[in-house]
Amino acid sequence: MFTEQHIFPYLRIDDLEPGLIDKCRKMASARRPNHPWAEMDDFELLRSAQLYTRDIETGAEGLNRAAALLLGRREVVLSACPAYKTDAVFRDQQADRYDDRETVRDNLVTAYGALRDFCVKHLPDPFYLEGDRRVSVRDIVVREMVSNTLIHREFTSPFPAKLIIDETGLRTENASRAVFEGRLTLSDFNPIPKNPIIANFFTQIGYAEELGSGFRNLEKYAKALFGADPVLEEGDVFKARIPRGEDSHAKSKTGNSLKEGVRLAIIALLEERKSLTAGEVAAELRISSKTAAKYLKELVAEGLAEADGNVRTRRYYWAG
Repeated sequence: MFTEQHIFPYLRIDDLEPGLIDKCRKMASARRPNHPWAEMDDFELLRSAQLYTRDIETGAEGLNRAAALLLGRREVVLSACPAYKTDAVFRDQQADRYDDRETVRDNLVTAYGALRDFCVKHLPDPFYLEGDRRVSVRDIVVREMVSNTLIHREFTSPFPAKLIIDETGLRTENASRAVFEGRLTLSDFNPIPKNPIIANFFTQIGYAEELGSGFRNLEKYAKALFGADPVLEEGDVFKARIPRGEDSHAKSKTGNSLKEGVRLAIIALLEERKSLTAGEVAAELRISSKTAAKYLKELVAEGLAEADGNVRTRRYYWAG
């Protein structure tokens, strides 16, 4: 029996985060038109997602640990799994200190957003084309790393999960129920679900893909982000890391890789839109307006863009 299936007979729908079921219903419907959840009430949705179940061995019936973890209020989550938390840490240069830290103990739907935003804040998004379409390799890699550490975890373990960004790259650690120990490779990877109910729920709302596809996505896009292949190690503690390649590591110390990625992304936007304000660039690339204006002014100086208007209404036009 998976520990996510444990039933809490006194857990009620009122103990779940208000409005979160409806939010997930809308996310599933947006991802897949005519999704069956669209026509279900809250109780029917919980049953359909196997969050309200009956134990055929004991006869116990009710909301289970997966429901508490995915949708519960914070106090409910911690009551169901007292040791549950994810420590997110960002270190720039000094290994014994951190520049930013966030401890996440909310339900898994909320935790996914918090950890994703933490990574987006501290990771570059290099310019990357797939065919003629720009793809955010950072967002793809972050989704796979964050969803993996939230889905494939043994939540009853006291081991605190970690997400760390530093000069060596991006890595996560979380407790696991290992069938075997050792490094995973794509050629011999045989995915085994740790929490199939939670995994399916994440798939329905678009926070994950089918089991096994995440590893393939990491293999495909990790090198474009950091210049090295991902390393996944199974054991009582599951470890996933994307190390910086030698070239990426050297550039990260000067900031050149990140700067060039932002510059190229702004050039691509200008070519596509023909004109933009600093605020529009900032919103599109998730950087500050001040930073966007700085890069735009540099493009003007290089003759790749033209500016018109005063500081508050200034628009930049592609001239490359």
